[in-house]
Amino acid sequence: MGVIRSYLRVIRYPLFAIPIVATLPGALIASSGQLSWRVGLALLIASFGYFAGMMKNDYFHRDRDLIVNPHRPIPSKDLSARQVLVSASTIYIFCVCFGFFLNYKAGLLVVFLVMISHLYNAILSQYGVWGSISLPIGIGTLSVFGAIAVSGRVPRLVWYAFVATTLYDFGTHIITTFKDIELDRRVGVLSTPLQLGVWPALVLSAVATFFSFGVAVLPHWTESVSWHYISWVILASIATVFARIPLYLDPNEKNGYLALKGSMVGAIVFFPCLIGIELTFWKSALVILPLLLLTLTLLEVSKQKV
Repeated sequence: MGVIRSYLRVIRYPLFAIPIVATLPGALIASSGQLSWRVGLALLIASFGYFAGMMKNDYFHRDRDLIVNPHRPIPSKDLSARQVLVSASTIYIFCVCFGFFLNYKAGLLVVFLVMISHLYNAILSQYGVWGSISLPIGIGTLSVFGAIAVSGRVPRLVWYAFVATTLYDFGTHIITTFKDIELDRRVGVLSTPLQLGVWPALVLSAVATFFSFGVAVLPHWTESVSWHYISWVILASIATVFARIPLYLDPNEKNGYLALKGSMVGAIVFFPCLIGIELTFWKSALVILPLLLLTLTLLEVSKQKV
């Protein structure tokens, strides 16, 4: 049981909903809102690939964590670095195999996603804005993967989801780095605020987030689709803005973590908003709200800093 708990901690299990909500728009738009085994398998691949990426993050940052996060499974010796590396690599291999099982395009896209995850964790996470943009591209690509996994094609509406998700996650990633800004300064990690400066980084995050909401509402006019999905965009914008206000008033680690949690709430509501094009409002709510409530519950129960 101790090993299982350690693996749950290393994959940051309270964040389980992020890959699901990022993949759903592509999968459901491409399938015209119909659930199938392909949709389920795409969600499993995205989730386990995301967990493997979290494991690789702890593996590559184990020396830094020994100083700033000694409670994590590798520095606390609850898990060995080799255990984490082998487990993550095995999961990646299975994700690639199942991707090719769906179709060759999905398989190639999984390879691309694994490459982005590996590059981010091994190199780019320590290079400021390059890290802040590379990982969001991977998160945004999950919607494209969902569409290709289900149908082998990418409907035009999915590209709106890709751009909106990438921009939102880019803004969120910059905000995320504020929760560790002093620790990063101590160990010599070049986060985006340390590279660009605190206020330029905050402005860049705000601009990216603003445009993400703009892109998400465009289909209502450009594609003549129902307007009710925009309610999720509005809810996400409220959660995001109110959680970030303290950080903009006083940029510090405590307010950075508060902004991160608000952005997580926003992401779970915002990433899948375009499923409302294929599903009714209430069906969308039955997908989004349980994921949101379970995430908030796990964050509270686990007390795990993500």
